[in-house]
Amino acid sequence: MKLYQAFVSVASLASTAYGVARTNKDQFHGAAKSYIGNSIWVFGNEGVSIFSPDGSAAHKMIPKEDICHMTAGYRGGDPSLSCSFYGVASDGKKYVWAAVSRGVPKIDILDIDTGDVVGSFPTCASPRSLEYHPLREEMWVRCSQTDRDSTYPSYMDVFSTSSPQIAIDSDIKFKEDTTINSWGYMVIDNTLGDVGYSTDWDQPKLFKLDLSTKSIIESFDVPLARGTYEVAYSPKNRHVFLRASVCCTCGFPGADKEDCGRYGSSTVNVTTGPSAGQMNVQGTCGRCDGVAGVDILGVYEFDTTTDTFVGNHILKENFGGDPYPSPDGRFIVLVGHNGGTTIRILETGEPSEKSTVWADLELGFNATYHEDDVVYSDFAFVEQDDKDIIVFVSGTENRAAIVDITGGAGNIKTSYVMLAEGESTSSRLRRQIEWAVGTPYVWIDGTGNQEVYVIDVMKGTLVTKLEGISTTKMLSVQNYAKMAQDKMQMEAIQAAIDAQLALNEKALADAADTSGNPKEVVQVKTQESATSTYTDDDDIDVVGILGLIIGACALVVGTMNVFVMSGMKTQIASNQDDLKSLGSKDVA
Repeated sequence: MKLYQAFVSVASLASTAYGVARTNKDQFHGAAKSYIGNSIWVFGNEGVSIFSPDGSAAHKMIPKEDICHMTAGYRGGDPSLSCSFYGVASDGKKYVWAAVSRGVPKIDILDIDTGDVVGSFPTCASPRSLEYHPLREEMWVRCSQTDRDSTYPSYMDVFSTSSPQIAIDSDIKFKEDTTINSWGYMVIDNTLGDVGYSTDWDQPKLFKLDLSTKSIIESFDVPLARGTYEVAYSPKNRHVFLRASVCCTCGFPGADKEDCGRYGSSTVNVTTGPSAGQMNVQGTCGRCDGVAGVDILGVYEFDTTTDTFVGNHILKENFGGDPYPSPDGRFIVLVGHNGGTTIRILETGEPSEKSTVWADLELGFNATYHEDDVVYSDFAFVEQDDKDIIVFVSGTENRAAIVDITGGAGNIKTSYVMLAEGESTSSRLRRQIEWAVGTPYVWIDGTGNQEVYVIDVMKGTLVTKLEGISTTKMLSVQNYAKMAQDKMQMEAIQAAIDAQLALNEKALADAADTSGNPKEVVQVKTQESATSTYTDDDDIDVVGILGLIIGACALVVGTMNVFVMSGMKTQIASNQDDLKSLGSKDVA
């Protein structure tokens, strides 16, 4: 065998061994921890189900008895096992967090790699939403009630995502009377540093929070509003978009609304619309969304760099809509009480500049009998294969709209995928939609029929239908910290292999030079070498060099295996220590 051919064979052997070691590592993870990996977690009435991104494999089922809580609910009555799942989030490192039940002051935590239930931890009462701050390694909780037995009754709580068993005191009171509910949403983001923001349904204010002292710094008045509720944030320009609620008259001839709705009427003060300026009149507040001429404030845009409002945004029909951000903050989508007739997309600009209308979508979903309803309760932004896609599903139909916005506002392409036959499978016009990040798959629920649909947005096809699943939340989960660690380890190993192979090549070239033969021998060029009868002791040197090559490659592979196994042992030991520590806390 010629020198170069021998060298290539040894390099191939090293590469094969490298792949085998990597496979062994993956198998070890599967055997030791039942490692789940990239997955979709479905939260519903029966507990939590974990699937592969395309829905072809069911990894795990956590029954409701292991994660839900006994509560009488807001209507009273005998306690029952409640699996409402108001908010779910992943820290991308160790845990998946869930705000499970109204009225129960607990947050449930599950292991991100296995789905095992770690425990339930005390928090403020009726947790509603969760926001993760990666740089601070904190999970923030927004509650509608306070834990009144606490020394510091607070409408917000915070956990250390590395040590959730350690209690952290917070003192965030949106109302002086902490026996009153506070409905609202929060903004917690890396780009804001140690500052956050929150809204309150009953107060026309945007509250600024100090994440270090866990307290309110100041509040900003929202002109003409009765309160603030839904909120979106753009890290692109560090602007907060908050939905303003107003009051309107109702329940009598000539009122702004003929019907006061299921919650009835009360005495209100009206600040917008035809009845503006009327005081102590019969009406309603916070439920006047979509009323033409009344819901004129829409969404306020607030610049956090200057703590000032820079403008308002309304839909094409001239009333407000609820704001939702794209992951990168480039777009803000406005959805209103218009039966899904139009959807407005704002494009964010520079800090301190008001965002502009990028496009008004008309997707053609059926709005009959639902002209004044919100039929879009969720949607998914997808970034795949250099394409930017938004997936919408109306609660009135079993069609998904795949909107490709890659070509810009002037070249929007829309296609549709049928999910099911017959009447809409949505539940009360609501659907959950979740993109399995890093894949072409988007999950859409049909809870009204206990179904879940998985579509391939790149092919525009229905991939699978899962039956017997009632869904309240869905979450795309990956252990990003582990992915980054594995990538760094493999890059380090590959760099070591490349460096050793470079040394081997140099050794072969030097051997050719010292033997007096031209370098073409190393490249297996000459015909003379195949027919020459000349021999000398240099053949012994070649065998020795090949031995050194094989030994060096074996050393690299062996070192790689030690390195990988050592890293796994450390990781598993760390996880076991964490579980023991968490399990030592009094949980229920």
